Amino acid sequence: MNNQRGSVTVIAIVMLLFLMVIAVAWLPMMTMEKTAASSDYREQQAWYAAEAGYKRAVAALKNKNTDWSWITPEKYLQGSDSMSFIHLSIDGSKVDQKGVWYAVGIMENNVDIDSSYTPEENIDYQITSVGSCQGIRKVIRKTYVLSDTGGSGGGGSDDTDLSYMSNTLVMAGGTVKVDKNQHINQDVDIDDSFGGDLYGKNIIDINDNQAFEHNNVKGQYGKDIKTRIPDKVFEQATYPNLDKAALANFGGKHWDSVQLAAGKDYYLDASTVTANSLTLDASQSAGRTVFIDNSKKNSAVNIQSIFGPESGEPVTLVFSSPNTAMLDSTISGRVRILAAGDFYFGYNNNSTTSRGPLMLLANGNVVIRGYIAPGFVSANGNVEMQTSAVFIGQIQCKGNFSTYGNGKIKFNDTVLKDKYFKVPAGMTAG
Repeated sequence: MNNQRGSVTVIAIVMLLFLMVIAVAWLPMMTMEKTAASSDYREQQAWYAAEAGYKRAVAALKNKNTDWSWITPEKYLQGSDSMSFIHLSIDGSKVDQKGVWYAVGIMENNVDIDSSYTPEENIDYQITSVGSCQGIRKVIRKTYVLSDTGGSGGGGSDDTDLSYMSNTLVMAGGTVKVDKNQHINQDVDIDDSFGGDLYGKNIIDINDNQAFEHNNVKGQYGKDIKTRIPDKVFEQATYPNLDKAALANFGGKHWDSVQLAAGKDYYLDASTVTANSLTLDASQSAGRTVFIDNSKKNSAVNIQSIFGPESGEPVTLVFSSPNTAMLDSTISGRVRILAAGDFYFGYNNNSTTSRGPLMLLANGNVVIRGYIAPGFVSANGNVEMQTSAVFIGQIQCKGNFSTYGNGKIKFNDTVLKDKYFKVPAGMTAG
């Protein structure tokens, strides 16, 4: 027994030595793992920064921004690996070399866009985004083709196929009631034919309430009719650069007139428009949006005259609330109207006119009083033409279509064939 005295101490010392050897062996490995984890983290942050820069560039192009002071010329992006930070910036401020940042360049035809450039559709933009985190950099280079999106009124027609409207005058999910004898109107080029096809569950002559045979009568379509506009089109957040001050005092007195500046989107509170004889000159607002908040006003917006652009993209008026919107105006130029609820084109009389082209889309019912030529009307409810109304164009609706009191319709596909008139992306069957 005396020979075993102190053996526990020896064993403990041996175990400690063993653990020390293991610890010393693992220390470099742990250091390497920590370094690798830190490097992975910085690489991820650099990628995230580069993606953020790219997405910002795409959003700015979609919104057709005209302030590009925050972007960086391509030659400085190419030289960023040489630690030349002076020209790399976020919003015009020098970057923090030790922080997380991105820098973006945008070129058209291999030439940097200038600080006041106005984006155009169907143009190839070369976007370069450099992201950095504590010295590690990642680069995204992509070509982006601009098409009409939420920034110019709710999106392009890329995924909204309306090919079923080809040669179609009226496409209704319900009953179609028309005057089978169109008659000749001395003021409008309307002859005895419809000029385009009529689709509906029932096609009825409104004068005798009986079905009739006609070479344009096609019966029920049998497939989905895309009439519902996505909710995001009517969300204010979709239009991040609205000028809320310019129209704040518009419409408080008679004979008010305002000319909208090019390259800007505007906000209008419909409840402040109380006077008559008002003029909204949007002739310089090609591709821009007037976001109309009609949540406080379930009645007409008294704008006597609206002037849209004479060429290129239309100006878009967005009536954002499901409240009934009424517009009693003489419209000229190229105009697109998007309504979240019911829409009345004219309300007191039949003097409301659009000598367009006009695109009018609503997530509710549409009532037409007056004259539209040429036009395209879409409703997620019913479309009704009232006494002596005249419509030359194409109409689609989820519900019923009807004309009353010598209302005249005639096929014309000018609007849908116009490459600048696009329905919002993502329209669905209601």
